[in-house]
Amino acid sequence: MTFKTLLFSFTLIAAIEAQAAVKNLCDDMIASGKSTDNQIKKCLAKMGESDTYKENLQKKKWQADADSAKSAETAAKKANIVSKKFSSSELDDAGFGKSFFAMRVDYSNMRKPKEKRITEGDALCKYLGFDKALKSIVSAEIMPGDANKNGLIVDTSFLGVVSKEPELYVDKDEKYTVRKYVEVTCAKVKSKEVAGTEDELSKVAEDLIVLNETFNAPKSDDKSAAQNDGPRKPAEDGKTTNGYKRPDWATQVPTQGIAK
Repeated sequence: MTFKTLLFSFTLIAAIEAQAAVKNLCDDMIASGKSTDNQIKKCLAKMGESDTYKENLQKKKWQADADSAKSAETAAKKANIVSKKFSSSELDDAGFGKSFFAMRVDYSNMRKPKEKRITEGDALCKYLGFDKALKSIVSAEIMPGDANKNGLIVDTSFLGVVSKEPELYVDKDEKYTVRKYVEVTCAKVKSKEVAGTEDELSKVAEDLIVLNETFNAPKSDDKSAAQNDGPRKPAEDGKTTNGYKRPDWATQVPTQGIAK
């Protein structure tokens, strides 16, 4: 055997060993998905950990660290948001004994009545000392004669500026029915130092529920109240690649929060 042949043989053996070090039988067993943890453990004890196995192990560790950091960030954001559910009596108290009107219904065209939001949920929450409406429940329609000068609205300008003071609702011709807020759940950020919390809160669309039973009609229990999702404020869905999913904390809001 010549020196060149011997050198080639050594080179070939080294290449084979290097390839084996990159990947071995254990990697194939793992990739197949048909091997038990115990079988893979025995294989690793015999064949050793290949470079591929070590690389995948490192990738899993990096992913676990990333998931842990993301979970910690999410928990911090959730803890930085405080919410409160305002009942009908609490809203009346905040309105000096008058209700806050949410919508106005125009029946000029009986076939296509137009419903307009006259107090946005966010606007009401800002008046109440919060930033965002998570959920609002509004009443069935109230007749024009009962609504005129008998409720309050919180105006939002076309630039999105919310009025600092509510104003008396006036319908001098008494031609519109209205819906009032019977419950609203508001949220706000406690500290601006937790990055991303305000952005997270701003993405949550208001959950609007419209009660359709005749207002003040007797009912046997709360569950008998007919309700639907009604017209909703445009959500933020679609602004991200896969659409924005309402977070659990915005759906499972606490029934109590900080005092008014």
